[in-house]
Amino acid sequence: MEQLFPSVFAQHNLLNHPFYVAWNEGRLTREQMSVYASEYGRFIQLISEGWQAVGETEIAKGEQEHYVLWKSFGASIDGNKLNTSCTISEVDDLISSVKKSFQSHATALGTLYAFEAQQPATASSKLQGLKDHYTQWHADETYFKVHECDFEEPALLEAKINSLSVEQHSAAAKACGETCRLLWNALTGVMNHADIVYSN
Repeated sequence: MEQLFPSVFAQHNLLNHPFYVAWNEGRLTREQMSVYASEYGRFIQLISEGWQAVGETEIAKGEQEHYVLWKSFGASIDGNKLNTSCTISEVDDLISSVKKSFQSHATALGTLYAFEAQQPATASSKLQGLKDHYTQWHADETYFKVHECDFEEPALLEAKINSLSVEQHSAAAKACGETCRLLWNALTGVMNHADIVYSN
C-alpha cells in the first residue's frame, strides 16, 4: 500500500485499529461515531494548513472545502446534539504535534504523508461500513466518496519527500512515524471516551 516508511505503517495501520474494525463490523453506536466526527474533525481542519506549508496553495484551498464536507458528515450523524466543549486528550496531543510539524517544510511533508497515504484505504473502508451497517442514520458520505480514490496527493508527497536532502528526509520520516502513532492514539482516545455529554 504505502511505498515510503513501510515499517511505520505496518506498526500503525489505521485499518487495523479496533475503532475502525468496530466501524466495519457495525458495532459502533451513533454516540461513538458522533464523538469521532467531532474530535477527528479538529485534525481534519488542520490539513489545509499543512498543504499550505509545503507550497501547495490550490490543494490547501481544496482541503478547506473537504473540511466543510467533513462537518456535513458530522452534522448528519449527531444532529447538532453533541456538546463538543469536552475534548479528548489524545486528540489534543495529535493537534499540538501537527501544528508544530507544519512549521517546517520537511516535517510538514512527513506529517501530511502519515495521513494522506492511508486515507484512500480508510475512506473506502469507512464508506463500505456506512453502507453495510449504518444506512438508518442517513450519514452524509460525500467526504469518504471524494477520498476513496485520491491517490494523487500521497504520490505528490512521496515525490516531494524523495527530493529532500538526507537530513530532511530523516526529519520527514520521524514526523511521519510520530504522526502515525498519534493518529492511532487519537482513535484509541475516541474509542475509550465513555462520558459522552449531550446538551439539554
